Amino acid sequence: MSQWGRVAGASKVLLALALPLFASACSDGKEAGADADKPLPGIVAEVVTDKDVSSETTFVGQTRSSQSVDVEARVKGTLLDRPFKEGDEIKKGAVLFKIDPAEFKADLLGAEATLAKAEADSTEKNLTLARYQELVDKNSPGVSEAQYDIALSQARQADAQVESGKADVANAKLNLSYATITSPLDGRAGISTVDVGNIISPESGVLVSVVALDPIEVDFSVGERVYLDYMESVEAGTAKDFTPQIRLANGKLYPHDGELFVVNNEVDPTTGTIAIRLKFPNPDQLLLPGQYVTVLLTEAKPERRVVIPQAAVQQNQSGPFVLVVDKDNRVNSRTIKTGQRIGTGIVVTEGLVPGETIVVEGIQKVRPGAEVSVTYKDPSGTAENVSGPPGLGEAGSAGDGQSSDEKGSTKDAETGGDKSGQEKDQSAEAGASSEPSSKGEPSTEDGKDSETDTSDAKAEVKQ
Repeated sequence: MSQWGRVAGASKVLLALALPLFASACSDGKEAGADADKPLPGIVAEVVTDKDVSSETTFVGQTRSSQSVDVEARVKGTLLDRPFKEGDEIKKGAVLFKIDPAEFKADLLGAEATLAKAEADSTEKNLTLARYQELVDKNSPGVSEAQYDIALSQARQADAQVESGKADVANAKLNLSYATITSPLDGRAGISTVDVGNIISPESGVLVSVVALDPIEVDFSVGERVYLDYMESVEAGTAKDFTPQIRLANGKLYPHDGELFVVNNEVDPTTGTIAIRLKFPNPDQLLLPGQYVTVLLTEAKPERRVVIPQAAVQQNQSGPFVLVVDKDNRVNSRTIKTGQRIGTGIVVTEGLVPGETIVVEGIQKVRPGAEVSVTYKDPSGTAENVSGPPGLGEAGSAGDGQSSDEKGSTKDAETGGDKSGQEKDQSAEAGASSEPSSKGEPSTEDGKDSETDTSDAKAEVKQ
């Protein structure tokens, strides 16, 4: 084989080795172009604002009835009737239980008879005493002092029997009245412990409880240091007025404000706390005695505070932080300090100022330093397709939005993506597949030639 033949064969071998590398480079270039055209991650942002917020202090409290009565039997007897319905509203004086009154009526009749007898005896004894008194006044020799003293003693004893008989009658009437048990207050009846036909007595214990639910009271305790600090501020004239409120177990705020009812007059030596009692209206009887609630002492005069959605706040080892979007639509991490919660929002005491932009949705899609496609939320909490913060310019106002001519694309409110950008990506991919020559990729025929040349080169090397 000639020298030029060997050179041609070697050239074909080098070309066969270079073609895969060239095809791979072209493929990488295509992928890099696709990444460049890929839409930016979409997030929903919100402009930081401040609002009037009243600072509050929380305590754990428990509700109690403003008035509660445990109804018990005063006399023994068979229960004939229980006219009330358990759980119903009861008026003061309403009949709760009726005990068989027959025995008590009989006792009353006997006491009245005894009284009548005592009154008759007393009348006779007093008439005898009056006769002896008349003879003594006349200095009659027929009446001795001993006889007069005896008559006087018998008359007094008869009078005492009358008084005793009257007491027995009153007691019998009282026992008869105890046979009918009534409610001493307006309130709600609880569950009864006895049924009709039972024999009840004072040893039976509580028959039913009746509690007044409107108003209702809430007890909680404060530390003596808190109490002393507050009293000092009162003396100095710097104490702030507060409004008592309560948050229920389901997290909702009770719709009625309360008032301070009483502060206890001593410190509990076992806990070092002072008991405080509040009173709340309870017209709907939503609150029941024994419920645990969160007591909120809210300042009556609000202050301007930065408030952001709780969903925007993340947590790491350094504490709470948010993702802030700068003017170039890049995301940065910002450490903050938080305060009290207000509904779905939370107060930020340090780290943010009104006018800054924070990520509220799509946080998981981005990392600090990444460029994002921003969709702002309007005050109603819905996403708006705008290019700038709401209220910060005519083009970026939440109410007007921005036209497709100005923007050149329409953003997806849910993903924040660019629909036209996605269409461009699809077009670019389609064009790349239909025009291989533009990307430097060999055609099918060229590929066959390459294979033929490679086999020739290998044959030449063997030779």
